[in-house]
Amino acid sequence: MKFFGRKKKNQPATEVRKYYRKSPGKKHALSAHVQMPQSGEVVPAEVLDVSAGGASLQMESALVGELTVGVTANLSFSSLRMRGELPLQAHVVSVMESKDGRSRFGFAITDPDDLFNRIEPYYLRFFNRRRLLRVLPELGRSMKADVRTPDGGGFRLDVQDVTEEGIGFLLRDDEVEWMSKGEVFDVEFKIPGANVVWNGTADRIHVSELKDSMRGGLVFREPDAKTGAAQGALEVWLNTRRVAMAKWDTAYE
Repeated sequence: MKFFGRKKKNQPATEVRKYYRKSPGKKHALSAHVQMPQSGEVVPAEVLDVSAGGASLQMESALVGELTVGVTANLSFSSLRMRGELPLQAHVVSVMESKDGRSRFGFAITDPDDLFNRIEPYYLRFFNRRRLLRVLPELGRSMKADVRTPDGGGFRLDVQDVTEEGIGFLLRDDEVEWMSKGEVFDVEFKIPGANVVWNGTADRIHVSELKDSMRGGLVFREPDAKTGAAQGALEVWLNTRRVAMAKWDTAYE
């Protein structure tokens, strides 16, 4: 069982997860440690999946008797590709014991907003704040979008990532100030590989400072993100890029 993924039909409310989950690869896998809330003992954990909403971790049952539903613990994530660790606080929302002496725990992150205020760029691939897998533009090819406020002011922004439901940007200083003041934006961009332009309305969901850059995120409004001839072309491109990104990732596993 995995935690914090996409909603499925006829699924109990307790199983509905808000964010897209990322499962680490076989090599250079993401690892985690959990500090027990009472004894302070640090226990190693296998990361099954993770997102901006939480994580699914597996640990030896004999070492984690202090963890029950509702208990808060300190978690830290690390990778062989990164020298530093990502610490955060989370509480247990689900426990599943198995016959092999290990237990699976579903953790909900206590403060996702704080996480994104200090997260290292490397960890963004795992702690995804959207329900859908973010698609990155092709390497070596920039992607731009015209983003404007209702009064007509705006910028041509560098696209960082896209899904069917939203779009993220890299922001410069003047763009940060402008986007922070707005709430609703008109968005228009050409879909790569197709002679089609997607346009619609979007709401600002965040403007975040990361270690090396400022980024902004917009969520498309209904019905703009679900209707129109351009939506079909967008979905085709997104699926094509997801396949390409999956092949790229497996080259390192």
